[in-house]
Amino acid sequence: MPDRQLLLLRHAKAVLGEGMEDFDRPLALRGEQAAQAIGRHMAAHGLVPDLVLCSPARRTSQTWEIAARELPATEVHLVEALYDFGDGEALLQVIREQGGSARRLLLVTHNPATQNLALALAGSGDRLLRRQLIEKYPTAGLAILTLTGSSWADLSDGQCRLDGFVKPRDLAGSPA
Repeated sequence: MPDRQLLLLRHAKAVLGEGMEDFDRPLALRGEQAAQAIGRHMAAHGLVPDLVLCSPARRTSQTWEIAARELPATEVHLVEALYDFGDGEALLQVIREQGGSARRLLLVTHNPATQNLALALAGSGDRLLRRQLIEKYPTAGLAILTLTGSSWADLSDGQCRLDGFVKPRDLAGSPA
C-alpha cells in the first residue's frame, strides 16, 4: 500500500425528497444497488479504509452502511462539517484535523464539494481519469488518491496522484 491513500466516495443516488428536508433524503433503489456494487469493488481491490469520515446526512450514512456490508468492520465517524456543498475546503479541513494516523482514509460526502476536492488534490495521475473527473462525478463515484511522504495534517492542493476513478455504471451488478 502507498504511504497514504484517500478515497472520496460521493453518496449514492437519493430520492428527490419533495416535502422532506434535504438532510433526510434516503437512497433510491438504484442508489442502494450502486452502494452495494461500490462496496464489492472496494473489497475485491483491497480498498479497505482504516477510518471512515462520513457526512451525517441520511443518504451518505446509508451509502456507507450498504457498502460496508462487503468489507471488514471499520471505525466510522459522522462529521457535521462534511455536510457541505462548496469548494471542498471544508472537506480538506476535516481531513487535516481528523485523518490522524489512518493509512487509508475514506470520506463519504456530497457534490460539488467532493469533485472540487478531488480536482484540487490531484496534482498528477492518469489524464483520462482526470478528464472523466472534470466532466462528471456521479453518485456513488469513488476517487482513489495517493499521498506520498506527508501527513494528513499537511495535505494541500496538488499533493496527490489520481490513481483511480470508479463509476458505478462501470461495475457489474450496478444499475446503469
